[in-house]
Amino acid sequence: MGAMVLVSTPRHLVGRLMLAAGGAASIGVLSTSWTNWLVVDWLSQWTWWPAYGLITLALLVFPDGRLPSPRWRPLAVLIVAGTVVAAVAFAVAALDDPRDLINTSDPGPAVTGRARLLVQIGLLAVAATLVGLVAVLVSLFQRWRRADGEARAQLACLLTAGVLLVLGVVLEAMNLTGAWVIMVVALPVGMGLAILRYRLYGLDQVINRTLVWLVMSLLVIAGFVGLITLLRDLLMADDTSNASLVATGLIAVAFEPVRGRVQRGVNRLLYGDRDDPYQVITRLGDLLGRTVEPNAVLPLLTGTIARSLRVPQVAVEVEGREGPRILAAHGTSNNPIESFEMVARGERVGRLLVANRSATSRFSPVERRLLNDLALQAAVAADAVRLIHDLQESRERLITAREEERRRLRRDLHDGLGPTLAGMAMQVRAAQKLAAGQPRTARILDALAADLQTCTAEVRRLVSHLRPPALDRGLAAALRNECARFDTATLSVRLEVDGDLQGLPAAIEVAAYRIVAEALTNVTRHAQASNCRVTVRRDRALTLDIVDDGVGLGPRRPGGVGLDSMRERATELGGDFEISAVEPHGTAVRVRLPFQPIPSDAAADGSGGEGRTGPAREAEPPRTTESAREPEPPPAGAAAPQAGDAVAGSRAHPTELGTRASAADPSGNSPEIGSSSGQAKPEPGLPHPRARCVPSDTGGRDDGTSVRTPDGEADLIG
Repeated sequence: MGAMVLVSTPRHLVGRLMLAAGGAASIGVLSTSWTNWLVVDWLSQWTWWPAYGLITLALLVFPDGRLPSPRWRPLAVLIVAGTVVAAVAFAVAALDDPRDLINTSDPGPAVTGRARLLVQIGLLAVAATLVGLVAVLVSLFQRWRRADGEARAQLACLLTAGVLLVLGVVLEAMNLTGAWVIMVVALPVGMGLAILRYRLYGLDQVINRTLVWLVMSLLVIAGFVGLITLLRDLLMADDTSNASLVATGLIAVAFEPVRGRVQRGVNRLLYGDRDDPYQVITRLGDLLGRTVEPNAVLPLLTGTIARSLRVPQVAVEVEGREGPRILAAHGTSNNPIESFEMVARGERVGRLLVANRSATSRFSPVERRLLNDLALQAAVAADAVRLIHDLQESRERLITAREEERRRLRRDLHDGLGPTLAGMAMQVRAAQKLAAGQPRTARILDALAADLQTCTAEVRRLVSHLRPPALDRGLAAALRNECARFDTATLSVRLEVDGDLQGLPAAIEVAAYRIVAEALTNVTRHAQASNCRVTVRRDRALTLDIVDDGVGLGPRRPGGVGLDSMRERATELGGDFEISAVEPHGTAVRVRLPFQPIPSDAAADGSGGEGRTGPAREAEPPRTTESAREPEPPPAGAAAPQAGDAVAGSRAHPTELGTRASAADPSGNSPEIGSSSGQAKPEPGLPHPRARCVPSDTGGRDDGTSVRTPDGEADLIG
């Protein structure tokens, strides 16, 4: 294996260490098996150890031949020093008794004191190297935790092999029979799997040629022997020379066709369907034709290309409004990535990104042509998926904008039109008191009061449908109130909030509130549960978990309107909806609602009144005004004020406008509403007596806010 690495990547440190370790192990095995010569006996006493030290060092610098960081340099020095000291100590000690020295802490009685000391030094060096091996395993574990994709899988192979090696050492120290097999086999197998399985060091060509050579060698030998035997026994009657000539000729004729078939088989094993592009395109077209779910097209496409061509990673990148984005990917890799343009309807859709099989290998011209063809095939599917995603994003933006506009309208109606209508109602009531004894004026004022009452009720109805009133205090408080509403003696409902729920878009707040309310309704009606837990977690998305301990979902229980409603609310915002059974009984509903944080200025704009987005807050105190005052008669001899005087003075209360308007007629008769001579001009900033209420087709709720008038209370718009 080390020689193959050096052929592919000359002068690579891992290849050198593997080659040296393999050479030392081979010398140790051969010298132990052949002990006729004294020199060979001497070699058998110490050549077994350097292989373990070298392979431990190879683990530390795997796979790029460099230390993970400079802080591991002392460990490398320890491993090298331990390996060298142990090998030298055993080699020198074995000079005293090359045949009978046993590498243990208790050599035979014939061994000299110097040899005993050297053996003990060697064993200490071995112990130091084993400590270094444990530290190397710690390094591999740390790197494995930080790695991903193929690098993680490679390190997992090495980590497993290292653990098995340490286990073999422990079992061997316990004199367990056969433990040495684990010590000898674990690391070579682990490193070989990491290199060959994940195509490290660009060994594709070397492995390809080696496999072809091995298979052809076996076929030639087997074919030659078989043909000679067949020809000699059946046709040529013990004429071996002529049988050999005929067999050689037949093998020569059949060699090239057989080699071609073997080469194609090895290529298919290593590179997939690279040499059969028609098969790849046919498989891809059949797959796309059978796929019904649009969002599943690109994942299936990337997976098919990766499996067909034996590449570690395939991804589809498309152009979007905010720049390129990855719509689907299969596998991960740190190898160089090549891109292939995807064009549909004469427009560049994006790119097909394909990782090379190893860090040093590159795609051949044949493979590039195939990948270009596949990119054109994938462009149509990618364009369709992109349009679907754009449509979904447009839908999400539309819903978000709609809910934000509803929140703004509710705030404006509550804070703007509400006080205006209340002021007009107070003016009318004040005018009614002043119009006592004037039937015509009273009828007009009564009709106006009725119209104002109708308008107020209509606006209140509109406000109640614009947005759930419970959200006025924030999502957390709304969910808390909703859970408390369903919490009864037979059903315990608990709410857990993880994270700050302020700053959420209005659409997310409404969807979350409606989904939780619908889920709790289903629990109450169908679950027969005694406990229900609602968990709300905010990170990159808002996640809702509603879990009960009821009867669960029956195998044939159809989804009701409530489940469809929750699923629709989640999907229209690009979210996910899942419902599953809970062991031993119960049902779990999980909803994930992704969102983009609203800008701070937008949040501030929507934070006033009903539209506040933020933490739960206390209800704002009702807006109150001073009570309307009865007009005082003017002093004797004082000039009667004119209607226009209401504008010239300080800011007047709305009821005072009606009072001053009635005082404009010295006869005591109130001027008719709408007359040019007696109409009061409202002060700028105050509601106009003839302001119209224009109904809307959306709307909210009354929160009980009111103002006090001489005749009672006039409701503000909730």
